[in-house]
Amino acid sequence: MSLLSPPVDRFELAQAYRETAQTGVLANYWKRRWQRSQEMEQWLEQEALPALTEQQVRTLYRASGGSRISEFSANSPADISDTIDFLLFDTITLEARFNECASEAGAYYLAGAGKEFISYLLCLRQPDLLAVWNTSAERALRRLGRYPGSLGKGHLGLRYMDLLEATNRLRPEYGLADFREVDEFCYFVNRRAQAESRNAPGNSQKHSQNAQS
Repeated sequence: MSLLSPPVDRFELAQAYRETAQTGVLANYWKRRWQRSQEMEQWLEQEALPALTEQQVRTLYRASGGSRISEFSANSPADISDTIDFLLFDTITLEARFNECASEAGAYYLAGAGKEFISYLLCLRQPDLLAVWNTSAERALRRLGRYPGSLGKGHLGLRYMDLLEATNRLRPEYGLADFREVDEFCYFVNRRAQAESRNAPGNSQKHSQNAQS
């Protein structure tokens, strides 16, 4: 099924997002992803990285949406610390750092941790500047008609820059304070589209027939 949608009424969508957020419907998502942002950001201070605990690392991984915990747990604490230090504090370009950490061929790649975990750390560290790259973001961009054609081209670092540019455009259009709100907004867009699809006349009839059979 195509993720492309009819033209979006930006004002109506922005208003619907704010109203939905105020009802608390999105609270569990925010709690899971960002409620501990300030605390977790302190764990990522350069001087704190050598003391990063296994529990803290697992908390970061789960908050990022990671689901391959067995693979991820095989990484040594030193390797995880080195990767985070390189990602957040090395002086080479952002796209080069991202590629070295997110690509399986990269020198700082961590088993079980792809672009979702790496971009989550970037956003956690600099939510005003850096975005999360996950399936939710890609689907939302498609539904909003903003998916960049170049996102499937080049190495992961270059593609992240394309994703960052596309999601950054959403901020002024929908009144999103930072990229954590962009992440929540993308979740809302997908949640709303799925609800509309379930409630469409054809689908509603199918659900009714299935319930009766």
